[in-house]
Amino acid sequence: MHPAALAYLKWFHETNIWKHVAYRGVRTLKLPSDMWNYQEILFAHDIEWVIETGSRHGGSAIFFADQLKNMDRSGKVFSIDCAPMLDPRAAADKGVEFIIGDSAAPEIVAHVLGQLPANRKNLFLILDSDHTAAHVKRELDAWVPHLRKGDYLIVEDTIVNGNPVRPDHGPGPMEAIRQFRTDNPTALMADLAREGKFGATCAREGYYLKA
Repeated sequence: MHPAALAYLKWFHETNIWKHVAYRGVRTLKLPSDMWNYQEILFAHDIEWVIETGSRHGGSAIFFADQLKNMDRSGKVFSIDCAPMLDPRAAADKGVEFIIGDSAAPEIVAHVLGQLPANRKNLFLILDSDHTAAHVKRELDAWVPHLRKGDYLIVEDTIVNGNPVRPDHGPGPMEAIRQFRTDNPTALMADLAREGKFGATCAREGYYLKA
């Protein structure tokens, strides 16, 4: 990533602007250009289903639900969080099923997968919950084996642990995805063009197609 992009990410994070980004009035806690990139991915890859780990206030979940609706898709969004702080406007959205629980737990994975049709169309999986390396690795191990060719994966907030923000964080999503790729070298294909499209991203080294 260009030094100017890294400097922008540090400014965006350290000034806390990311805490005041909203979609339809509901907080998203995301980089706006990432959200634009994600909606392009949904259309470019004919996505029908979205699985999001980390609901928080629900802003990104209703954003994804609106994109599916705009595409006239029959699928929906599954948003998983151990302790969400849902905005009532998000909680009421019929395009999202909010699930309370551990996003890497076998019973949660089974619940979501059990609602997908056998002949399902493409799926978009975005990991944005507990940012410790151990948890993200559990998520990757739990979900990626169920992805199919054509599915898309985003690993969010790889920028922590000094990459370039929060050097005090400790191993996080970037370390988890690097370890997962070392252990499973043929499972995923990095989408470097998409990652670099807008210069800066909070999902650095975090854009993948299922191989």
